[in-house]
Amino acid sequence: MITNIDVSKIEATRGSKELISNMKFNVAFDGVTVDKENVHVDFTFSAFYEGETASKEVGKLTITGKVSSKEEKAVADDVQKTWTSKKTLPLKFAEDVLNIITFECGSRGTLIAYSMGFIAPLPMSRTKLQEGSSGSSA
Repeated sequence: MITNIDVSKIEATRGSKELISNMKFNVAFDGVTVDKENVHVDFTFSAFYEGETASKEVGKLTITGKVSSKEEKAVADDVQKTWTSKKTLPLKFAEDVLNIITFECGSRGTLIAYSMGFIAPLPMSRTKLQEGSSGSSA
């Protein structure tokens, strides 16, 4: 169960006043630590704003932080094992973490985006992950 999300850094840059025509998102898991049932996932959420000129980056919003979770010991062990061996997270756990990150960063990033003249960084749907043909998870 997710117990906390802590934002440690927010950075926004705007390189052009060009009209924004597209927005792309990326969430990176930067690190995972497990202490008994407590799981901590360091993350970086990025929203890239593109202009009408072929994929020209107009600006970027980056939020860095940590998601904390209290899990059953077996789940925490699985997170640790998967992270250590594959640098990914188990699908169900990754889904929960991604959804809280996109919700919180979209909410918190809205005020920053507005002050930069960006549109709100709000992904419109819940994240649903599944195993791909390449065998990757999240």
